[in-house]
Amino acid sequence: MTMAPPVPPTPATPRRRPLPPHVTASGAHPPPFALPGGHFAAAIAWLLLGSAGLVAVAPTLAQGNTFDPRVFAVTHAFTLGVVTTSIFGALYQFFPVTLGAAAKSVRVGMAGLWTLVAGTALIVLGFWTWTAWLQAAGWCVLFAAVGVVSWNLLPQRRRATQGHVIGRYVSAGHAAFGFAMLLAAARIGETAGWWTVDRLGMIAAHLHLAAFGFAGLTAVGVGSRMLPMFLSSGAPLEWPLRWIGPVAGAGLVLFGVGQPLHVAPLSAAGAALLFAAGALYLVLVWSYFRTRAAPRLDHGLLHIATSFGFLALTLLVGAALATSLVPSIPRWWAAYTLLGVGGWLTLFILGVLYRILPFLSWLHLFGPRATAAGRPPMPVQSLSRPAWARLSLALLAPGIALLAFAVGFGRVPLARAGAGLLFLGVLVQLAHWLRLVVLYQRLDIHAPTREAA
Repeated sequence: MTMAPPVPPTPATPRRRPLPPHVTASGAHPPPFALPGGHFAAAIAWLLLGSAGLVAVAPTLAQGNTFDPRVFAVTHAFTLGVVTTSIFGALYQFFPVTLGAAAKSVRVGMAGLWTLVAGTALIVLGFWTWTAWLQAAGWCVLFAAVGVVSWNLLPQRRRATQGHVIGRYVSAGHAAFGFAMLLAAARIGETAGWWTVDRLGMIAAHLHLAAFGFAGLTAVGVGSRMLPMFLSSGAPLEWPLRWIGPVAGAGLVLFGVGQPLHVAPLSAAGAALLFAAGALYLVLVWSYFRTRAAPRLDHGLLHIATSFGFLALTLLVGAALATSLVPSIPRWWAAYTLLGVGGWLTLFILGVLYRILPFLSWLHLFGPRATAAGRPPMPVQSLSRPAWARLSLALLAPGIALLAFAVGFGRVPLARAGAGLLFLGVLVQLAHWLRLVVLYQRLDIHAPTREAA
């Protein structure tokens, strides 16, 4: 039988609260559900739009037209819409728990959410229509959104009572994000005809700073507390965490300088260090899974475990590109991006959502409503459908892998098939989360459920 998560204790006199105007770090209270929940809902919406966009651009990618503006639009629907939005929502939820320091202001955080959604929409629309002023406006709005999160959370780590290593990783990730946005601004200036920059080098540096710098370092830091908690790990390794950050940071600097300036030794050294940091991270994650208490993985942890398989594939393809084992052509760089962003980061985020979103929904929505109606607490397991989640993974993982390698080898029909499988998997994901909305509206929160074998 599938291992179900333990039923959390019923909170004392749960109530829905209005958004407080200001939350201090000393209280370290988790935020109202609207703040992380709004980020997660926006990320799921972007996942649907991004996967639909992949269906449209899959033949273009397989034909080698990787600089088609619509490809950039879809890429940023995933990197900004899915990955960045989810990370910001998770930080608001996990900072009080892991660092003992809450956000400065919930209302400012909500404003940052809408700013992030608006900025991402402008950027995606600007790329899709290849309109320079929309792209520029979107990046300006995105700068504001990132500034909100930086003001709201990052200074709070100085007041942290625990998790100082996590705070350093998150801060380093935000620094990489800042440099990635500066490179993006340089590319937009080139699009507008203001100056000339090296396109391939800037895109490669921007991708690695955003995906492996911001998203990767944040995942390493927050995951160092989150994954052992999910897995009930016993005594995982500690030494890789001391090295991953410095090695990855040095690799990002060398690669980020060497690629745009065409300094091959710097690029090669940076790539080697990034590969080493990724390998260290896989060793660390292996220790989490090796020392886990549960013999079987639930549906959320299956997504997470699969995501690290895609990270291993990403590292192998990256090494093959760096050593010319595969041709360093745009198609293979697109395949590399699909494996890293679509396979590793997206599946990791979906696995985390399966672990935390049902519990947060139970704690803030279903539990209080049941209490107000005078009914006994409902099991949090009833908010998930493990069979649906496994079906989604069975579509997503082969779809991403097929799409990536079909693009690399230039196989248009297979690329269409892979994108189609991916889209079907996302539809199952969407149905899983829409079910929560239907249950809440109908108050059908005590229906018996059967865990899939």
